[in-house]
Amino acid sequence: MKKLKKIQNNLPTRKAVIYARVSSKEQEREGFSIPAQLDLLRQYAQKNNYTVVKEFEDVETAKKAGRTNYKKMIEYFSEHSDTRILLVEKTDRLYRNLKDYVNLENYDLEVHLVKENSIICEDSRSHDKFVHGIKVLMAKNYIDNLSEEVRKGLRQKAREGYVTGKAPYGYTKKNKNDTIIDEYTAPFVRRAFQIYSAGNISLEKTCQKLLDEGFCYKNNQPRIYRSQLEHILKNPFYYGMVCFKDEIYQGVHKPLISKELFDEVQKAFKKDNKPKHLIARDFLFGGVLRCANCGCIVSGEIKKGKYIYYSCTGAKRPCEQKHKYIRESVIERQIVEAIERIKIDEKQKSWIQTVLAESFKDEQKYTKTMLNSLNKQKEILSKRIETIYLDKLDGKITEEFWLQKHEEWSASLSKIQNKILAYEKTKMNYIQSSEEFLKICSEIPELYKFANNEEKQKLINYVLQNFLVEGETLHYEYKLPFNFFALGLNCNKKLPRLDSNQQPTG
Repeated sequence: MKKLKKIQNNLPTRKAVIYARVSSKEQEREGFSIPAQLDLLRQYAQKNNYTVVKEFEDVETAKKAGRTNYKKMIEYFSEHSDTRILLVEKTDRLYRNLKDYVNLENYDLEVHLVKENSIICEDSRSHDKFVHGIKVLMAKNYIDNLSEEVRKGLRQKAREGYVTGKAPYGYTKKNKNDTIIDEYTAPFVRRAFQIYSAGNISLEKTCQKLLDEGFCYKNNQPRIYRSQLEHILKNPFYYGMVCFKDEIYQGVHKPLISKELFDEVQKAFKKDNKPKHLIARDFLFGGVLRCANCGCIVSGEIKKGKYIYYSCTGAKRPCEQKHKYIRESVIERQIVEAIERIKIDEKQKSWIQTVLAESFKDEQKYTKTMLNSLNKQKEILSKRIETIYLDKLDGKITEEFWLQKHEEWSASLSKIQNKILAYEKTKMNYIQSSEEFLKICSEIPELYKFANNEEKQKLINYVLQNFLVEGETLHYEYKLPFNFFALGLNCNKKLPRLDSNQQPTG
């Protein structure tokens, strides 16, 4: 026995690295201390004749791969090929995700899990490797569950109206939950919203205007970047809401701006994001204008890379207006004047709502009558199909006659069912159409102002028709019922008469 011990003492020592970790300061206080792990691992190394050449410690969360000293340990193994033994207390002290596990596998290490009485290396039994892999997955599952619980807590905090992270610019945190307005930075945010809400200035120019007016973003960065400003202007937090994972909750903090101002800014974004260079199909009035002289299409083209002009194509016959150009802005100004004529005030809106309500009652009455009739037809056909099937079973009719009538009545039944569905949808369609109609009548100048080209085209085609260009004058007609609005509801305005075929011009 003494001889065996003497032989062991004379064996060459092997180099080993120790790694100890606790996941947080709280765990360290609860008994998972770094000193306790180091004592255990040092004793193990001495007992097994290992020379500890390096010790690494981590006291932090392991939610993400790349812990400070863990990473340094990996680098050490990469630089010292003569050291291939790693001593660690147990599996969950070593890695908390699959990436850590894969990284270590690349270095052909001999991992000693001291408390688990297990050694994992290339020559380990498949059973030991399997158990080790399960432990790794369990460790990953633990951190995943922990992350999920953290997200639940943050979501609940957001539902209660509290900020889940750093207070947005313009605010500061009074304590862990309470967020208050920062009187030093808040004026910058308010002014940014006011400037951009006008809808006639880009983000880049807004950044510069803030600086020109003396608003300093940060001492080390006086001028705010475009992306930073956009993030502020799109954050609902400033009108009293809290966002978490694309969901919005009512906040408990004091709003910095009104909801109306925030909405104006969002409309301005649509205008600011229009493409600077248009292609032919993107022309605002492409394909809708005709020449008043020859009836040919009036097409658009870009001059000097940015200005849009329209002229007659003269495709049918020579036309004196073929080489006469009119700028798109001139046409659009006349369009804006036309749509402004149909805007209604609150009194008129109330009157129209009354008319729509009465119309809706008539619609409902008619729909109810039709549904009753269709349901009776459906019931009759259903009974016929059921009866004729029984007659076939009883041998009262032939298979051929049953098949003929079954297909005929089933087709009719299907058509009736489709009609029933269509009538049942009319209520919702009618309500949606009414709301859209009222919105357009009461807000059309604002809707047009902040619309992109596609939205403008829809609005124009919804209200106007038959566009003719004569020199720099645009002729057009109002669609029903907007012609009544332009000339009836707003009769106090000085408008041209519509006698015969005469139409208002821009």
